[in-house]
Amino acid sequence: MQNKELTECHDCGVMPGEKHIEGCDTEMCSVCGEQYFICRCEGHDKGFARWTGLWPGIAEAKALGLDLNKFMAQYGRLFFIKPNNESR
Repeated sequence: MQNKELTECHDCGVMPGEKHIEGCDTEMCSVCGEQYFICRCEGHDKGFARWTGLWPGIAEAKALGLDLNKFMAQYGRLFFIKPNNESR
């Protein structure tokens, strides 16, 4: 999937910068990096996971010179987890 311009979320219809509507299959979990509608982790930050206007991972994959599927398989989860101030 290649987006050339920012668009509304294909699933819940929010505009770029808005929080996904509950149950959206595009929202990524800020705790574990998976799809939020599947995991439902406690502490998920909907503001951090808001819709950017681009499919999750597409910009990062392009910047790393990877195809989206390879990026998501190898690195995707890391890019969707909200950093915290605690050491891991």
